[in-house]
Amino acid sequence: MEFAIPISRFDPNNIKWGQPRSGPFRKIIPFGYKDNQVSFNSLIFILEPMRVVGIDWDKNQLILEEGNTMSFMSKLEQLQKNVNMSIAENYTKWLSENEMPESGILNPVQPWLKNRRITLYLSSEPKNLTFYSDSNKDILSDKTLKPGDIIRATVKLHGISLQMSHLDVWTGKSRIQHNMMELYKVNHD
Repeated sequence: MEFAIPISRFDPNNIKWGQPRSGPFRKIIPFGYKDNQVSFNSLIFILEPMRVVGIDWDKNQLILEEGNTMSFMSKLEQLQKNVNMSIAENYTKWLSENEMPESGILNPVQPWLKNRRITLYLSSEPKNLTFYSDSNKDILSDKTLKPGDIIRATVKLHGISLQMSHLDVWTGKSRIQHNMMELYKVNHD
């Protein structure tokens, strides 16, 4: 069983780093979470209700905006800053010498937050994502979710994905690997 942390209780300073795992064209450094006596081997959180400002069905991207009265995005911005600092401090521990970029240039993590908006990726098959509309399970589509709708999302953060070349050398690029677990449409504009 996995537990989700409400974003209101999330502290970005409680992120813990796991051991690197190699995959095709990437190396994942998994996230864990430790808060006092409670430890999680994965990081799942539930966002507060947010307005859908854009959906790109071709790229499977969902762009959400924080309301004016909310302030939890600052926690996610701090997480993004912490990830950038951790990459700069630890990449030599996470990668073997032959995986190091030749140029030595490190790019910041691909931003997922900008101007009170967050860009999240839907699964490669959005219709299979657990989606609730008006308290009923529904199929996620351009007919059931539109810009202006208010939703809550449950998001699992897997860790940092260090992007590797076909020669298994780090490109210097990275992103926060995540997936949406569930979406709840709670309101219409």
